Amino acid sequence: MKSNRENIKNVFLGILAILICLIIFRMVASIIRNSKKPIALIYNVGSVKAELKKVPHNISVQSIAEGDPEVKVYPQVSGIFSRNAVSEGDIVKKDQDIVFIDRNIIGYKYALAPVKAPIAGEVTKLYYTDKGNALNPNNAVAQVADDENIKVVFNVNQDDLLLLKKGQKARISFINDDSIFVDGEVYSAPPFISSDTMSGTIVVKAPNKDKKMEIGMSVNVDVLIGEEDSILVPEQAVLLNESGAYVYMDVSGKAKAINVTMGYKQGEEVEISSPELKPGDEIITDGSFKLADGLSVDSNTSIAATAATGKK
Repeated sequence: MKSNRENIKNVFLGILAILICLIIFRMVASIIRNSKKPIALIYNVGSVKAELKKVPHNISVQSIAEGDPEVKVYPQVSGIFSRNAVSEGDIVKKDQDIVFIDRNIIGYKYALAPVKAPIAGEVTKLYYTDKGNALNPNNAVAQVADDENIKVVFNVNQDDLLLLKKGQKARISFINDDSIFVDGEVYSAPPFISSDTMSGTIVVKAPNKDKKMEIGMSVNVDVLIGEEDSILVPEQAVLLNESGAYVYMDVSGKAKAINVTMGYKQGEEVEISSPELKPGDEIITDGSFKLADGLSVDSNTSIAATAATGKK
């Protein structure tokens, strides 16, 4: 009996020793695990070096390309519309017949009276197609435009009008493809504001000898009003919140948000300014959406911001 009790006691003590060892092992492992420093999370981002460049500042509008000159054609006699001698889009020479008028009256028969083109160019409009319409010298029958020169007429507000002057350089480009363009200048910028529209009328003209631009095209007009030393960054670098625009800078491997003011846009780049921003600063462009102030970043510097033409 005594031997059995001794055996049971020895087994119990052995189990107790094992449990104590396991507890001590778990406690030591927990202490060692908690003593290790967590691995810092570093965000891989793309960036550009901010560079100061001369950024052209433009006033930009949209309008319609017209011929220069573009004139309405009026008959010299009264009568009845007979027929058109040309179609819209046809190119005509000066003094070419474009419309015929029937001058017959009861008891008298006359040859058809031609209405001639006052200039060479493209027939952009024919006002009559149905035979029998009564005409007189006050009724325009057609419109002809010189397509080797173009003009664009548009209105601007008072603030922009003060910045526009005759002779300023301008570019007229096709609204759907800016690789189609002609260069010209401001032809007319009178300092008068219409009381009805509270705007002023500007005329921009340009040569079109190779006929890149077509009459009636929707176009963008960019008028150069000056240049300023500014910083351009890729548009995706600029983030927006309820307070306005901001960017992240890489400052010694840490993300830092700074508020910026956005200016002219050029293609996929935008002009920014801030008292905290200076040339040489590293602006984060890719991956900034996941950042917050103070996070560690590893930036891959790409091509620097450059400037060509700004758009308002």
